[in-house]
Amino acid sequence: MCLAAALPAFAQGNENRDYQAIQDERDQRKQRDLLESFLKNYPNSQHRPDYDVQLMTLYFGNRDWAQMLKHADSFVLTQGTADPKAKSNLFTLAMEAARQLGNTAKVTEYSDRALAADPNNLSVLMTMSRGLAENPPADPAAKTAAMDKAMGYVEKAKKVPKPEKTTDAEWQGTQSRLHGIAGMIYFNQAKWPEAGDEFAEYLKTNPSDGLNQFRYGASMYSQLQVTLANLQALNNDAKLAQAADRDLGPYIERLNARNKEFETQRDITIDAMAKALAIGGPFAATARSVIEPLYKQKNNNSLDGLDPLIAAKKAELAALAPLPAPAVGGKGATAPATGATGGRNTGK
Repeated sequence: MCLAAALPAFAQGNENRDYQAIQDERDQRKQRDLLESFLKNYPNSQHRPDYDVQLMTLYFGNRDWAQMLKHADSFVLTQGTADPKAKSNLFTLAMEAARQLGNTAKVTEYSDRALAADPNNLSVLMTMSRGLAENPPADPAAKTAAMDKAMGYVEKAKKVPKPEKTTDAEWQGTQSRLHGIAGMIYFNQAKWPEAGDEFAEYLKTNPSDGLNQFRYGASMYSQLQVTLANLQALNNDAKLAQAADRDLGPYIERLNARNKEFETQRDITIDAMAKALAIGGPFAATARSVIEPLYKQKNNNSLDGLDPLIAAKKAELAALAPLPAPAVGGKGATAPATGATGGRNTGK
């Protein structure tokens, strides 16, 4: 009986010893091995789930994506009563591992688990919305559903309160990225005015994002086509009125307003496409095909000055100080922020 009574204390002593060994170890590979052994030997330790999250972070740093999913699956089965913060952190890491592996089912599973633990998990909301916006399904019905789901994530993200330790600059960057993601969603839905408005807000703090400069220009160009069609229809109506000897006053006023709208949209499109060309990218040929006829229309059928304009935009963009690099959902080995905002993201 004395021996039996001594066993729990002996086990506790071993756990304390192994815990201290982990605390003292500075080599990350050895620390990972110690953590794996600790969690196996002491499944009911008071140091769980903290050590689970720590192990997942080490796996992440080493890009052990498959091992992360394996441990997350085990965690789901054994640590159902873990606190919400730990669950949200661990499941966010698992979601990112699944994303790196291209395992869509697991991405969805662990994003849902992370949000169930913390509905305000900004990293998950932004990663999921951006992932859907960047990779819309080809099937029209599936695409509609995906974009609606993506916008739902964005709307939830917009309602997340600013985290206590997040600076104003970081929070501004987060709000800007949300505008960029919303712009992509509207772009995929061919909602050109909404897309243009979102991209305009995003580009205020991310002007060197060439792809979204192009998307902004394309959104404005699509609006320009509608304005031009309306202008032509109104002009035809005015000609009929003139032929019928009716008062042209109301038509002139409306034609002037439409012309002003056309010129404003044309100039915005030229500016955005010039910036996109200044930055460069696979969209350059399309940007050139859009900007040249608009520039000629504005400048007496001449392209003189277009290349200097693009060069001037390049110098203008180069003079702008870049913001911090993104940390949400990136492809590198920096662990994704689980409650904060990360740095700047291109919104691509």
